[in-house]
Amino acid sequence: MFELPGEAPARTLQGKVTLITGAAQGIGRAIAEAFAREGALLVLCDVQAEGAEVAKELGALFVYADIAQPYHRERFIREAHKQWGSIQVLVNNAAVSAPGSALKVRAEEWQHVLDVNLTAPMHLSALAAREMVKGGGGAIVNIASVQGLFAEQNNAAYTASKGGLVNLTRSLALDLAPMNIRVNAVAPGAIATAGLLEAIALSENPPQTRTDWEDLHALRRLGKPEEVAQAVLFLASDKASFITGAILPVDGGLTASFGMAGRPV
Repeated sequence: MFELPGEAPARTLQGKVTLITGAAQGIGRAIAEAFAREGALLVLCDVQAEGAEVAKELGALFVYADIAQPYHRERFIREAHKQWGSIQVLVNNAAVSAPGSALKVRAEEWQHVLDVNLTAPMHLSALAAREMVKGGGGAIVNIASVQGLFAEQNNAAYTASKGGLVNLTRSLALDLAPMNIRVNAVAPGAIATAGLLEAIALSENPPQTRTDWEDLHALRRLGKPEEVAQAVLFLASDKASFITGAILPVDGGLTASFGMAGRPV
């Protein structure tokens, strides 16, 4: 777009009330920062106290919420509406995991993963949609995973929850389309968050472990939280106005091949 000298470029989400779960660190924080730069009015939630500091830095409202709990989910939506009077965008980012096969994962661990990763996005989307429709529509973006597109050994709860989130995204897209609410998801590959980098550092051979992770991807590197955030920003914006029900891999080519994409045959 042509810009007059000194004219500031239009911001993608100027004035749009945006709710983001799990915004204290990692991908969630990167999404919050990207949306803040584009003029969104942010309402963030997390169970970690760092979320309040992130909100303060970005001029956002912070709501302490354990989204595994129905009342906390309802309060998150209620506080957002109380603050701004409307909701245009919801990003379901918060997630937990519980490593273990279906034979080993404990029932309470399984249930907690499903509560946070699948039930909460469903419930929050329904609650937010009721507010979005009052303003003429909106956009929901779910943070899924490549592990929701294929299975992984010894990670039954997480892969099941993310696989469910992928199809929930499609179902919501169909259900909410008449209300002018678009619903999409991104499926990140291995992203260099603090959690992954710590796991690599604690492995027996950190350099080799990092190489193994990088070699899963055609681009032969880990992704950055900011790269996921840009995909989310696009799907939430009017630039994606004819996109709904889509699952966008942000995975450096991980799902483009069978096996470890970056390694020569």
